[in-house]
Amino acid sequence: MNELRIGQLRKQVGLTQGELAERCETTQQQIAKIETGIVDPRVSTLERLAKALGCSPAELFYSKIDFLRDVNAVAAQEKINFRKVDLLQFNHLCAEKKGVPSFHPFWEKIEIKNNKVTFKEKKK
Repeated sequence: MNELRIGQLRKQVGLTQGELAERCETTQQQIAKIETGIVDPRVSTLERLAKALGCSPAELFYSKIDFLRDVNAVAAQEKINFRKVDLLQFNHLCAEKKGVPSFHPFWEKIEIKNNKVTFKEKKK
């Protein structure tokens, strides 16, 4: 599963996959595979990606706070009514609008309360 947000960060700094690949001394195809979760990059590749994107390696991964911020921003911007929009539609919209990975493991842990995305509370 893809827990990385490389595609989102790449777009924020205005790079194409090819330009990022060149900076990381790899191929555009490899960047595409990393962004879609087909391959898991090595630590050395993560370090090169972080340097090329101007961030730390840790920032290449979604935190719960980042995830909730991005999906709730999409919900607010698009005025999502979860009674009319199902989670799959919302998932695609978040990928399109904010670059949130469609298959990120956090999607399995969310719930909708009062038309807002939160994480499911752990049962005691």
